[in-house]
Amino acid sequence: MSLHAAYKKNRTVEEAPLQGDLMLFEPSTSKFFVLNSTMAFVWNALDGAAKPADVVHSMHSTFEGVDASVAEADVNRAIEELLSLGLIEPAATA
Repeated sequence: MSLHAAYKKNRTVEEAPLQGDLMLFEPSTSKFFVLNSTMAFVWNALDGAAKPADVVHSMHSTFEGVDASVAEADVNRAIEELLSLGLIEPAATA
């Protein structure tokens, strides 16, 4: 994972709200994933332009009392996991 790369959602993944969480369906593997609020926040922030540092800044300013270093660790772990599951991918560079 590159801290300087932007990431985007895998366009084949479908999403739906699920009792305060977010459910994803990856059709190529027929697997479902349930994201907690932190993972859902990261998922929703990955628009193809946002880099990990942008997501960290957004998380730190959105959630009261979140330490910047904790937010950075959480975002990095979330991106690594989403990448490993094939739910996100690096955005194309211009």
